[in-house]
Amino acid sequence: MTRTLLLAALALPAFAADYTVDDDHTFALFRVQHMGAGFTWGRFDAIAGDVSYDPANPAANKVSITIQAGSVSVGVPKMEEHLKSNDFFDVKQFPTLTFVSKSFAKKGEGAYEVVGDLTIAGKTKAVTVPVTRTGISTHAFTKKPLVGFESVFEINRNDFGIKYGPGAVGDTVRITFALEAIGK
Repeated sequence: MTRTLLLAALALPAFAADYTVDDDHTFALFRVQHMGAGFTWGRFDAIAGDVSYDPANPAANKVSITIQAGSVSVGVPKMEEHLKSNDFFDVKQFPTLTFVSKSFAKKGEGAYEVVGDLTIAGKTKAVTVPVTRTGISTHAFTKKPLVGFESVFEINRNDFGIKYGPGAVGDTVRITFALEAIGK
């Protein structure tokens, strides 16, 4: 029986690993109120980063994400150009948005509270975000470990110096970030 358990344990993938963000399966979405009525939804299409994840040692976990601000997409070319201007993301001066974790704290099975520095339009603010591990597995083709996380949180765009259109554009921005990463 002991040999069977040992063989079964050896067959399990090593999920405590360093990972690279899989841009094809990672999504950064945002939602902001427009004119006090509906919501404008958008996304960023170029996302990179690294994750160190050990389910047995949450305090050692780390994440670093870089998003190309110029990859903003809302499906309306004129609006996208406006979002890239200095009224919003000012992509010429600040080409990236970043998040770098400072701490991970376990809040339940696969649930974490992550504290980190979020930088948007050149302004950095410490934020605390809830993160849920959405899955952990092995890639069918490469046999490398895979891990997924999701977070939904809100920020005030004014905290990052984005103040264009008060009353027309809501101050609260809801961010949905769904990450998949593959072992290095």
